[in-house]
Amino acid sequence: MIVDGLTMLGTSINGYRLQAEELLASMDFNGIDNSVIVPVQPKTYRLEPQNEVLAVTQRRYHDRFIGFCRVDPRQGEDAITELRRCVLQLGLRGLMLHPMEEGYTINEDYVVRLVREAGSLGVPVIIAAGYPWMAHASQIRSVAERAEEAAIIMSHGGQINISGLAQADAFLAMETCGNLHIGTNGVYRQDFLEECIDAFGSERVLFTSMSPVFDQGFELDRARSVKMVEDRRPSMLGGNMMRLLEGGVRTGA
Repeated sequence: MIVDGLTMLGTSINGYRLQAEELLASMDFNGIDNSVIVPVQPKTYRLEPQNEVLAVTQRRYHDRFIGFCRVDPRQGEDAITELRRCVLQLGLRGLMLHPMEEGYTINEDYVVRLVREAGSLGVPVIIAAGYPWMAHASQIRSVAERAEEAAIIMSHGGQINISGLAQADAFLAMETCGNLHIGTNGVYRQDFLEECIDAFGSERVLFTSMSPVFDQGFELDRARSVKMVEDRRPSMLGGNMMRLLEGGVRTGA
């Protein structure tokens, strides 16, 4: 089974868009069984209605889509309430945070509280990672250290700085925090993914495309081209996400 661990549905105020039928066509073309879907940042900036639409989409295509809610932690207690509503009432299965688009720093106390709540609810957290000063790997490491009960997935391999310096920070974060995982989308250095697999095990690296920001087919090719023990590749391509959805969190680095 191939599971894309991150796709974004809707029309974003930031200029990208993807509809459910388009994603399904891409999945069928590329042989992808399931996709995690999260809302984009809408023109209204209101995420609650987007979570409701996503829940309807998940129910309609329950055999193909896995819905994660998107919550703005700056809303404080209302953010906690929205996360609980999405998981316990709407049936969404995870939490996605995008500090760069929403405009906050990932290691603020109010964010840590929300991530810990996700951990207590038994759902994984995806963080749009690598953005300097907002969601750098060292900042996410701080969150993971204070929210050990939560399974956290960093998009972009935890870094988007092509200087290579951020790769060292992402590697250190993975080394320090056993509850941290990385998504493969946009990682231009295949050797970085391979080093993480060698050091931490294939169970902590997940195929993610972040479509439509990245091309789903290209990102699947990226994951398939990683050099690794071949019988462990299925875990990276889908098994790891399914395990995290079932509440499997590794706590030792």
